[in-house]
Amino acid sequence: MSGLNSLLDNLRRTYAAIGEVQEVAARMPGDIMVLANLGSLKREATDLEALWEEECRQARVEVCRYRLMPENDERYTVAAVTKSLLDFQELFSQIYDALKNGVKKSRQLSSWMLNETAFDFGFSYPGSLGVALMVPSHADLLGGKFDDTVDAFLQVMHVSNEDEVKDLAKSLGPAVVKKAYDWSRVNHSSGYAVDVTWNTVQGTKKGAVVDVAALGKIVEIIGRTSDVERQNIRGPGILVGLDTLKKRFRFVEPDGLDYSGPVTEEFEIQRKWAVNQTYIAHIQVEEITEYATQEIKRTYRLVSLTPVGTQPDKVSDRT
Repeated sequence: MSGLNSLLDNLRRTYAAIGEVQEVAARMPGDIMVLANLGSLKREATDLEALWEEECRQARVEVCRYRLMPENDERYTVAAVTKSLLDFQELFSQIYDALKNGVKKSRQLSSWMLNETAFDFGFSYPGSLGVALMVPSHADLLGGKFDDTVDAFLQVMHVSNEDEVKDLAKSLGPAVVKKAYDWSRVNHSSGYAVDVTWNTVQGTKKGAVVDVAALGKIVEIIGRTSDVERQNIRGPGILVGLDTLKKRFRFVEPDGLDYSGPVTEEFEIQRKWAVNQTYIAHIQVEEITEYATQEIKRTYRLVSLTPVGTQPDKVSDRT
């Protein structure tokens, strides 16, 4: 790794020098000596970067070039740039975790997983907000460590409808969809297109440029997509309240679970029911999960009440 670190130091110095000469060139347009110096430095940087790429490949280090491109002006705010990079890191980690450990709703990652997928800073490019990031990897006959993760990231960046969002949620989990929404939103709201290019340990390159309009489309599609899950619950409890005019109920189970909401059309609302009495209740539970926020809205609907002693203990089934 000493050779890699040495190349990185040289690259950083060279790009810093390019930035300084570019400032001089802006003040002295057309100066032949300044332009010649700038051209020489750029050729040196190109050669050094090619050597650095090969050294990374030999050391089994994957390279990600990440560049933000303002649509209207060259203004970069610290908050937007920082969040863009952090959300990209978290999205990458979430995707890798989902592929390695399976789909989950929780967005919490283990410290081991965070370390396993952490990007190291390589260098920045002068004249634009672009950075080169590195992450240790490995390769075998089947491919590189992060090949599937990069492919999945590119898939996320090309969602075009609600069904594709739902498919992603099933294959990678709601946490990935949520983080894709966050990442797209911060770049779209800041007016940044994003250019992501990935160098694998096999030497192949993958990537995409996602413009501001495409990011806005991702935000809009995920923002309007939700998942609905329905469950039927049957069990004993006390009918605490029943409003026949508003057609609403409240039912409390022995273990303290409290259900309240509307009654269904099939519920016998005109029948006389004894409040504060024990019944076997059939309740429909509907959970709506908003992918953009991961907020869950639950609705309870009373289907029927049956006197105790005529039904089994509490059961549930999903529909």
